[in-house]
Amino acid sequence: MASSIVPGNIDPTFPTAGQDNSSQGFRDNFNSIKNNFQYAKDEIETLQTNKASVNAASNFTDNEVTRAKFKDTSQTVYAHGTVSSGNVTIDHENGHYQTLTITADTTFAFINFPPSGALGRIILDVTVSPGATNLVFPSAVIKADNVTGSDGTSDQITVSLGRTLYEFMSPDGGTTVLMHQLGKSYE
Repeated sequence: MASSIVPGNIDPTFPTAGQDNSSQGFRDNFNSIKNNFQYAKDEIETLQTNKASVNAASNFTDNEVTRAKFKDTSQTVYAHGTVSSGNVTIDHENGHYQTLTITADTTFAFINFPPSGALGRIILDVTVSPGATNLVFPSAVIKADNVTGSDGTSDQITVSLGRTLYEFMSPDGGTTVLMHQLGKSYE
């Protein structure tokens, strides 16, 4: 953004000491100073409104950050807690790493993946407790051949007790969700 402030509009040599000065010169300088103050006010308010903030929630929705270099960063962990109702909605907006303990057969749903052209990714850290044997995923979920307990065709997988990490990725807003298992179960 180019600044509209023009310091050259102000005559720094006016008024001239020791002589009668035209009142027009005073008016011209005053008007230039007033205009520059207004430009400064407008530009400062624009910066305050449109800045990235370190003390408030800055939302970069649908904006691309390029050539960024990150060091010592982390990801949010969203804890669903213990789920015994049998239904869990995995919301991409809750973060890329989500945990839950299940005590009953559980049906999953996914929401808020980014739109087509952007990859949404969630790692789901599931601890299976007694009482749970099946996980059911939407038909949009395509399971890799490394997903333990999957027959490769049904929406359901049979799980054993313990902890397992699954990764879900969608490049098209959740229309297709690719699933694979990260390593073996942590029993």
